[in-house]
Amino acid sequence: MHYVDRLSNALSPRDETARAADLPTVVAGRRVWRVWAVDFDARIVQVIILATLILILPATNSFLGSEFGGVLLQLVLPLLIVVAVWREDPRRYFLRIGEWKLGLAVTAGAVAVMAVVIWYSGHQPDFRTYYSGLVGGRPPLQLIYDTGIAMFAWEFFYRGWLLEAFGRKYGTDAIWLQMIPFALLHVGKPEIELLSTVLGGAFFGILAWRTKSMLYGWLLHWFMMVWILLIVSSQM
Repeated sequence: MHYVDRLSNALSPRDETARAADLPTVVAGRRVWRVWAVDFDARIVQVIILATLILILPATNSFLGSEFGGVLLQLVLPLLIVVAVWREDPRRYFLRIGEWKLGLAVTAGAVAVMAVVIWYSGHQPDFRTYYSGLVGGRPPLQLIYDTGIAMFAWEFFYRGWLLEAFGRKYGTDAIWLQMIPFALLHVGKPEIELLSTVLGGAFFGILAWRTKSMLYGWLLHWFMMVWILLIVSSQM
């Protein structure tokens, strides 16, 4: 019964006072926009509109759909907004070392598990077909470098910019909100990988929240992408 009680408490909704303690930062004087007598949180509206444009523009422009274009949209543009428009410290958006002991321990454990999972997945026909197109004949060192930059932009966009912006208003529920666009961006990838992004996106969000940093999710994501690309390229 002891374990049942603990599980029940873990799954039971907490009141709003308790949830307020989960907010990564406290921001006073939130601006409100009124449209047709309907009030909106100005920051949330800005983030959702900008994030939606960032996610759909690559479908309309080949340059923005490239790896370099992705870095501009998902890293450079949000950072410019944070610094030049919102006049905030980028470190508030999980761009810091945080709790490094916890972060490195979890990352090391996840790397050990995913190394085996990806080794098996990388030898499946659907993974080989999809990821062989991403290799593009690049040598291993270039794959590592390019993937590191691309994954840094991804992690900052989802587990930095979106997580902090949503987290100020919704607390830990922001972890699940950022997971939605993250999972949708995997549409077209192998089915197993696509389905795994639901819990995987939540895991990356929890990792960033607990460690107060997006860096450890970036290291793990970087490893996962490099490993699958190297496995696939070895079979080409």
